[in-house]
Amino acid sequence: MREMRYPPLLLMPGPRRVASAAARCALALVAVLGTSLGGLDAASGPVIVRMGGRGASSALSDALGEKLPAAHIVELSGDLPADTARISRETRGVSVLFAIGPDATEAAGEARGPAVVSLGVANPAQVKTPGIYVSMYPKLDRVFDYVKGTLKATKVGLVFSPAKNREIGLQFLKAGSAQGVTVVPVPIGSSGDLVREIKGALSNVDALLLAVDPIVFEPASLEFVVREARAANKPTVGFLEGLAHLGVTVSLVARPEEAAEAAIAASAQPVLIGKKRLEVEGMAVVTAKKAGDGAASGGEALRAQTRP
Repeated sequence: MREMRYPPLLLMPGPRRVASAAARCALALVAVLGTSLGGLDAASGPVIVRMGGRGASSALSDALGEKLPAAHIVELSGDLPADTARISRETRGVSVLFAIGPDATEAAGEARGPAVVSLGVANPAQVKTPGIYVSMYPKLDRVFDYVKGTLKATKVGLVFSPAKNREIGLQFLKAGSAQGVTVVPVPIGSSGDLVREIKGALSNVDALLLAVDPIVFEPASLEFVVREARAANKPTVGFLEGLAHLGVTVSLVARPEEAAEAAIAASAQPVLIGKKRLEVEGMAVVTAKKAGDGAASGGEALRAQTRP
């Protein structure tokens, strides 16, 4: 499976203080493992598995690395058999690892070794690896609070491809309904669908939400969506920071440092069978410089932090 390429960057449930305390405990545990077992190889402490280079998940990788400075890094090549063998070799004796991105998560699952805590996967249903998945989206309750309160939108279209994001679409429908926001599916499977569905939706909704989706993020498709929404004077809402530079009105972004914190806290209770999804409480609001126009002037964006 090829790493999903998005525009450049671009939970624990309950009170944030609980997640922070759990994260500190888990961080202390991995620190002890990393120092008290100095006679073993480097992989006796925390392990981070990631693709090489600076891709869409680099902010997550940086945030996790800052919280786990002694972690052993396994950088993958994209060759699944070779990467799987390397993970198996370099994680002997490790009970849990952190995988960043879908390719790293798939390779970690194929290695059939440590339990996996995954970050940077848009739709866990598209990856067969069992484990804990920290959502790329902020907590959806907060997303719809913003949509309803700040954008004054009570009916929104969700632009997504059913082949890649059917499960995410259902989560948005459920969360929107709970917050009093009607979510209208805008399924995109081809360029023909794009023209027909977007034009039809814009006359019937207050805003468009753009799922993290490789089909929606094809350059021509994204440009069309932004242009049509702007012409209809309807805001677009994305979930990757870099989208603000591409004309999307606002991006609601799960803060990387809090995603890393949630992953570390979750690693204390790993999942070996099935999947568990965690949402990040903290949310960054990234808007185009002129939010009313939908597009950033000169590609410039402003970042505002919000906390629960």
